[in-house]
Amino acid sequence: MSILSVFILFTSIIGPHFLNSLISLFPLLFIVGMFFKLRNPIFLTVFLALLFQWLQINIKLIYGSLTNSTLDVQFSFHKDDEFIYQANYISNIGLIFFSIGIYLPLKKRFANFDILKEISFDYDPKKVLRNYILFSLGISFLLAFRNSLPGINTIVTAFSKLKWGLLVLTFVYCNFFNESKKVLYFVLVLEVFIGFTGYFSGFKDIILIVVIALLSLQNQLESKTILKFSVIFLFVLSFGVFWTAIKKDYREYLSGGERSQRVVVDKSDAISEFFNQASEFSLEDVGFATEALLDRVSYIEFFSIVLRNVPQYIPYERGEIIKESTFFYFKPRIFFPEKAVVDDSDHTNKYTRLELWDNGKASHSIGFMTDAYIDFGVYGMMVLLMFLGVVFGWSMNFLLIKSPNMFWGVLFIVPFYFLLSVYSFNMMKVMGNFITYIIPILLIRKIMFKIFNKYFLR
Repeated sequence: MSILSVFILFTSIIGPHFLNSLISLFPLLFIVGMFFKLRNPIFLTVFLALLFQWLQINIKLIYGSLTNSTLDVQFSFHKDDEFIYQANYISNIGLIFFSIGIYLPLKKRFANFDILKEISFDYDPKKVLRNYILFSLGISFLLAFRNSLPGINTIVTAFSKLKWGLLVLTFVYCNFFNESKKVLYFVLVLEVFIGFTGYFSGFKDIILIVVIALLSLQNQLESKTILKFSVIFLFVLSFGVFWTAIKKDYREYLSGGERSQRVVVDKSDAISEFFNQASEFSLEDVGFATEALLDRVSYIEFFSIVLRNVPQYIPYERGEIIKESTFFYFKPRIFFPEKAVVDDSDHTNKYTRLELWDNGKASHSIGFMTDAYIDFGVYGMMVLLMFLGVVFGWSMNFLLIKSPNMFWGVLFIVPFYFLLSVYSFNMMKVMGNFITYIIPILLIRKIMFKIFNKYFLR
């Protein structure tokens, strides 16, 4: 990370956006300083989630410094040239406040947590691996039929996130005790491969969680370890470019040409089509796919448009967005049948004055920091972002303290990666993901321990 910081500092001097590049260093240094702690999956989960947010804010600054191109010429779609740099530095400052908020409740008890010192010899690596496989299969089955079984969608979605905590534990236990590693690696390769047969790029989630697990096993970053992670980074980047190049046509095939996000073909047909698309991939596709991937990751353009519109043409909402986002999920549709259906594109259109529409395959989220700005303006949004960070950090701290042991604590905490890597999500989704995970887990964590813990023991 120090290499990246030096690189950004150097390119900020010679690049076309000196001040913004310099400002982008501060949240990166905060994130690294507070959360990059080897052998600590609790803090590493937060670290990678916030690092992804940082990339969503700043990846085009880095690209612009490398290519000597300003932000206003990089975005292919909607943006406001006059406010694009302002959206960038406000987001960077907001990320600092959000990060500090998460850190404060966690630092006292868990900043020095070391999973290898806390590892329990009572748990059997082979049984942990077996249960990970069974859990993955069971959750895949339930997710496939969750919409057919009224009332279980929320609980199934919450449970499905626990897979990622169990994956970290499986990886750590198998490697620490040097047992069943070949089976583990075979299962992971198979999962990555199967991830390409779904509408969404599920393979990237597995890779990111494995990175958390790998860092949780490292005592220090030696040259050999850095080389290993460099290879993983290049692998992920290459696959990201490749996936970006083929995903439009591939998803069209998976959905049968329908305007939906459902897979209507068999997995064997999906695999066959995947290899067909791969065989047609050429070097000519790399340039286009790279720019498309940058557009996909970067997410400050809507914020730039909102900065022009709010409050000049549209008044601040004075907390209505965060209030509605919070209470929306405490109103079961069975008791509140008039509850509106969430439409990201409609919400974005309201404040950007664009005419985006949901074609059944993609929606357009405005981003939770943008929503915080719409509610309270620049200064007020910083207070809200820090408060949200404290809520997330306190919830993590509470789950860890109330867990029967650290095995189950890590199991519950790793899913927070998907609750925190949310710069591109609107406030409604951020609060929804958080509430629909934390409440079910808090309610049934003790029952889960009593029923399932014995199946992990030697």
